[in-house]
Amino acid sequence: MKKLFYIAMAALMMAACQPEHYRTVYPAGNPEMTATMLTQSVLYGTDSVAFRVEINEKETPLSQLQVKVMVGLRVVATDMIRTKDYHYAAELKYAVPFGANMPEGEDVKIYLTATNVEGTATNVILTGCSGKRPALETMYVMPPSVSYGAIGKGKQMTYDAEKEAFVLYDLKWPKSIQCLLAVTGTKFGRIDWKTPVFGMLNDELALITEEQFAAEEAKAIVLEDDNFETIDTIIFNPVTFDIYIGGKVAMPVTAVDVLTDLIEEPSYISSSAAKKEYMGAKIFFDKDSEVEITGVTDLEKAYNLDWMEYLGGNKVKFLGEKGMYYLSYKVAEDYLVVEPLYDLTEPDVMYLCGVGMGQPSWDPHATSGWGFDSPNQNFVGRTIAPKTYQFTVYMLNDSENADHPGFGSVNFKFFHQHGWGGEETSIDFTQNGLNIVSSTEESNVGNWWSSSNPLFEGVYRITLNKNTMETKYEKIR
Repeated sequence: MKKLFYIAMAALMMAACQPEHYRTVYPAGNPEMTATMLTQSVLYGTDSVAFRVEINEKETPLSQLQVKVMVGLRVVATDMIRTKDYHYAAELKYAVPFGANMPEGEDVKIYLTATNVEGTATNVILTGCSGKRPALETMYVMPPSVSYGAIGKGKQMTYDAEKEAFVLYDLKWPKSIQCLLAVTGTKFGRIDWKTPVFGMLNDELALITEEQFAAEEAKAIVLEDDNFETIDTIIFNPVTFDIYIGGKVAMPVTAVDVLTDLIEEPSYISSSAAKKEYMGAKIFFDKDSEVEITGVTDLEKAYNLDWMEYLGGNKVKFLGEKGMYYLSYKVAEDYLVVEPLYDLTEPDVMYLCGVGMGQPSWDPHATSGWGFDSPNQNFVGRTIAPKTYQFTVYMLNDSENADHPGFGSVNFKFFHQHGWGGEETSIDFTQNGLNIVSSTEESNVGNWWSSSNPLFEGVYRITLNKNTMETKYEKIR
């Protein structure tokens, strides 16, 4: 017991000898702040607002100065300045950008808050500066680059005093376009960057510079609506920065003639070589609707096996959900390919990409390279039940892979989006109905890969079920 007593006493003595660490406590204090506005007017997007501020404290050191620049209810600049000792004085300047809801003559105010180390604050509001809008007497809808052909060389808008907006009517532009809004447009679709140009900056419509656009800090404005067949109206409010588009409302098709309704070398196919093999367009389909398709040699052999059901004659039933789709016609193989728009992702769709496969036409050709450049390089699966996807593809397993003994020529994987984003791994799935194995090789981990024995060829319906984690294969022909 005596030993424990001495240990406890020693601990208490050591604690008593430790130095105390306490913050110095000052009086509450009272920061005295005076400020003077040095700018009487600013041009939004060009000028800065300047002011002088002085802060004094007699008893308590200063801590910080908060600065907030506001135009109306819009905060256009903020700053937090570290202040030291008992005195601070400076002339400060802040740029005033041009943004939405900044009308002519609006007050530009400076809100200042000085705080000492004890948290005592003093507030000052500076007024006496008015904002001026840059001259926007004209406005052009311009292409983002000279080579961008969707809107030609651009068009000049007309100012509608009643709407207080720039307007453009009677257009026949695609339902998805990219553009910049420029005060001055020049010949050949070029933009005059010496006058104001509007684009997207930090996901907001704003004035941008040529340097920001070249560095991809600023981007083109995207105007699109899949409910339209074409855009025929654009309205731009230069005060609120709201943009409205109107157009001809798309109606689900009841008939498609591939020779007249589809165009040569469709722009959504990125491969220049593949473009030449297809005709295509965006087509609005309705679920379970009957569609008459003409222009193909034999519709019973040409219809898409996953997205359409053959009804006889020239008619099919569309099986996908109501919406816009790419309809591509591969001329040499006399086969239709249906693809949802490429921005759709899992769980709405799933993509299959690999080698040794092709579209299931009656004259199929297997691809030899991975990619998303053409409809014959990747295949989009229709959702047939929650987390269950169906693909019908031609597969040609005709040889052993020379670099990978035991494996065949069919090798693929499932992706969550068009263009490699997200993927499934075969290691998590069982295989049923075909000799496809899971690859664990370092450079091919998780691939679905055919065995070299037996070899096979045919059109197969593949079902990827993420509920049961199973891949099923059924030979169609």
